Amino acid sequence: MCLTNTGDLLAFFFIKYYSLTIHFTQRLLKSRRAKLYHQNQTEYVEHVPIAATLGVLALYIIAGAVLFSHWEGWSYVDGAYFSFITFTTIGLGDLVPGKGTLTENKNGKSILCALYLLFGLVLTAMCFKLMQDDLFAIKRKLFARLGLESQHNVHHHHQSHERELIK
Repeated sequence: MCLTNTGDLLAFFFIKYYSLTIHFTQRLLKSRRAKLYHQNQTEYVEHVPIAATLGVLALYIIAGAVLFSHWEGWSYVDGAYFSFITFTTIGLGDLVPGKGTLTENKNGKSILCALYLLFGLVLTAMCFKLMQDDLFAIKRKLFARLGLESQHNVHHHHQSHERELIK
């Protein structure tokens, strides 16, 4: 539950950052292409596209591949595999950081490794939430396009009311 709440909080801030980045980029492009076209864009993004979310997660896994390749002497594939398996909480235990490492900074590396993995778990929770939000937005658009929006809203309201009663 703590991981989910922390992931939700990080998702909130990530959406704000993503929204500001998109808005800034649009303003920059709009000033350069103002004569070619005008397009109304919202200033606040409500959800992050799945591709952007997967990109963030992939970059963090690649960072883990480089990190563990350097620290543990693993291949990049092993480092990426370990990061993915750990972040998705599968944790097979076939690769364990620090197991074969005999260095003078073993404790420092262990602490940094734990922080990397902890933030990776939170980042993964955030990415799952952002992907879920984007899929719900796609579903809403599809339902609206098919004319099923009002039926969906009534059903969704009924489910929300049932959840509140259960609590």
